[in-house]
Amino acid sequence: MSWSSRIALAALLLTGACGFEPLNAPRGGGSVPAALSTVQISNIPDRAGQYLRNYLRDEINPYGVPGNPRYRLDVQLAEQRADIGLRRDDIRTRTNLTLEAEYRLVALADGKTVLQGRSRTLSSFDILINDYSNVVSEQEARQQALRQIGADIRTRLALHFRRAEPTG
Repeated sequence: MSWSSRIALAALLLTGACGFEPLNAPRGGGSVPAALSTVQISNIPDRAGQYLRNYLRDEINPYGVPGNPRYRLDVQLAEQRADIGLRRDDIRTRTNLTLEAEYRLVALADGKTVLQGRSRTLSSFDILINDYSNVVSEQEARQQALRQIGADIRTRLALHFRRAEPTG
């Protein structure tokens, strides 16, 4: 057995001994994916909000919109742009795009907020001579930032549902 194989085997054995358990593994009477599938995602205004909602829907409800939702996820999205690269002749060369999402998970049974939080990310893009390149660069930076926010929200929801599960 090679040295790297021994290290990998030791890491696997130690990981199992430390109590590591995958977030999506079933525990007690339910599982995180089953709990996530009960979340209805509210509309989010604007094109960026539509992109974020679609990403969240794909990640949280991969099998479609829940028929009998137990929760509603409300998200408010804000965007800021700041030019950070300026040449001596005051022509901008780089822009920061900051996206911030405030979210609330509401139990539909009683209307109470069971989880709320904020996710923020920063993405940058270069300003080029070609206008089309600028549009594409900005769209890519925005979509990357929205994917990061969506992944963060999904992870926080999964952790919330994991903590709420009985340890059975």
